[in-house]
Amino acid sequence: MNLYKSTKKALVLALATLATTSCNVLDRDPLDQVGPKAYYNTADQLSTFPINYYASIFQGHGSGRWNAGIALYDNGTDNQAGTQPNRQTFSNDQWKVGSTGQPDISSIRNVNVFLSNVLPKYEAGTITGNADDIKHYIGEAYVIRAMLYFDVLTSYGDFPILDETKILKDTDDQLILEASRRMPRNEVARFILKDLDKAISMLRPSYPANQRLTKLAAQLLKSRVALYEGTFELHHRGSGRVPGDANWPGKDKEWNAGKTFNQQAEVEFFLTEAKNAAKVVADAVELTPNSHKMNPDLPNFSGWNPYYEMFASRSLAGYSEILLWRQYNKERGIVHLVSHQLISGTNSGWTRGLVESFLMKDGKPYYAKTGSYTDATLEDVKKDRDERLSLFLFDEKTPRFYDTEKREVRAYEFPNMIDKPEVRDVTGYAQRKYYNYDPAMRAGSEMNDVSGVPILRASEAYLNYIEASYELTKTLDADARKYWDALRKRAGITGTIDQTIAATDMSKEANVNRASYDWGAFSAGQPVDKTLYSIRRERRCEFAGEGMRNEDLVRWCAMDQVKNYQIEGVNIWTKMYTYPYFIERDKQGNFVKEGGQYKSRIVADGTSKSNLSARSLGVYHRPYQIISKENNNVMYDGYTFYLAHYLAPVTIQTMELCSPTGKVDASYFYQNINWPTSADKPYALK
Repeated sequence: MNLYKSTKKALVLALATLATTSCNVLDRDPLDQVGPKAYYNTADQLSTFPINYYASIFQGHGSGRWNAGIALYDNGTDNQAGTQPNRQTFSNDQWKVGSTGQPDISSIRNVNVFLSNVLPKYEAGTITGNADDIKHYIGEAYVIRAMLYFDVLTSYGDFPILDETKILKDTDDQLILEASRRMPRNEVARFILKDLDKAISMLRPSYPANQRLTKLAAQLLKSRVALYEGTFELHHRGSGRVPGDANWPGKDKEWNAGKTFNQQAEVEFFLTEAKNAAKVVADAVELTPNSHKMNPDLPNFSGWNPYYEMFASRSLAGYSEILLWRQYNKERGIVHLVSHQLISGTNSGWTRGLVESFLMKDGKPYYAKTGSYTDATLEDVKKDRDERLSLFLFDEKTPRFYDTEKREVRAYEFPNMIDKPEVRDVTGYAQRKYYNYDPAMRAGSEMNDVSGVPILRASEAYLNYIEASYELTKTLDADARKYWDALRKRAGITGTIDQTIAATDMSKEANVNRASYDWGAFSAGQPVDKTLYSIRRERRCEFAGEGMRNEDLVRWCAMDQVKNYQIEGVNIWTKMYTYPYFIERDKQGNFVKEGGQYKSRIVADGTSKSNLSARSLGVYHRPYQIISKENNNVMYDGYTFYLAHYLAPVTIQTMELCSPTGKVDASYFYQNINWPTSADKPYALK
């Protein structure tokens, strides 16, 4: 029993007490030998705390990673596929309730102790240095805590709310236990917005080269959080995941007694907050222009298209749209390998579903195109399309690099689909977003790339406003149309918004029997209206390859209907299979013939030696049906979503340690809906 009490204190104190150190991502010496009370006395000293969290919260390409960074973050959704399917989310035997482990909130407690020590000094005026700098660094800390809380909100929903005032002693047994109470998710979201409002009031309006947070950056994050919560509570209502639902797990907890949950009022509150914050940013920041030039004139690799280069330049300081970006530096060893990976193969690929979501240049979906639509080649796919597809997807004629020896441009030519997995274009649709044509960025397999990466783009504010405004009123107001027109104009789309909506056929978009249908066409298993779907489609295309898709699908409750969904890639069996890449060569590089015909490198018989899906399955490549079910491919039947997977499960250890009785059923940190309360169990079928 004493051991149990000791362990329980350790867990709950982790939620409420302090840590004096944190990871320093910039490889500076950690300040772990100096207590916060003794140290944080100058503006310069304050500045060291929030910067420690930038890389973990605002993730870029990473540093020293042997992969394609952000270009891989959409893997495991209907946007993008890696070699291995997303079994944790889309099977019922991988994601289980753990027996041990707790939510990692050490960073939250670090921020709390920082603020608990700094705020009294700030209010007393004892911190020396520039007053605006002091305010700014405290404002950054509020943003850091807000985003840390946003992370647990998206993972767990309901969560204990702990700020700098709740520093507990290890003798406060009852207070420690009470600190573990999960609070309703709407209260958690309001707490986050409160932190962001504090940050907005303290942050500088600008920072050199947009290398640190600013007022506008915090406004954008506020719109993101508020939109997430507003749409989550709107579309998940009645599921047990929203406070006030009849089957919400927190409804019988004593600390929620007497609370009333006006679900519609909460939705309207968050959507209004999202709309207002987004408008501040959208009205202040213009989009980076698109020159409408699709390729550089190699060997010149810069100055050809600001929109493209916004994702692939050494410095992003001069791009109006960028509110925050990550800089890399070879001399300091802060480098990545993204350009090399993108050009050699990422072990990933965009899906047919994503590619087909891009409109034609006239603003109509591909199926409403005047004349027939063909996707027999990558070049065909991109013809007369939204320029975001043309710019950010390789096709056969897209420049690959400049061959300095032969003094000629080498083209992409073919999708690298059957090479070793680590350099495979899994679907045949290879992403070009983030590829820097500077040869210094992609030379060899050594870490050389120092291309900056966008973290926060003002275009998100445009889209957040459009969606929040429409969800509130079911109409497109003048601002929504203005922002939407600006996004479409940059994408080279000539048709009007109304023409696009009119041409959108929900009997096609929301047809679960249509291969590669858009999951975003649904909420809670039901089709959405064509205007809302068109807004979601715009967001999908704008943020393709930027790691936004899963978060959007979750908040939209857009995966209820996903059952036996097959991820598809390029139309391989109409023409592409004949490309020279797929023909066997001898040691001298000559094509090999057998029986008077060229010998194919393709194996598509469903055996363990297969490298492409069988032609009998259809002309589109199916990366998760390369191996047959008979050969132990457990994901052969495709993706099926389970309702519990909208939220993460709470471990048995956490529930027991946060219980006044030590029993799971009395826990203050209760289990999420649909998950069982026994260890090593998957989704509880109900």
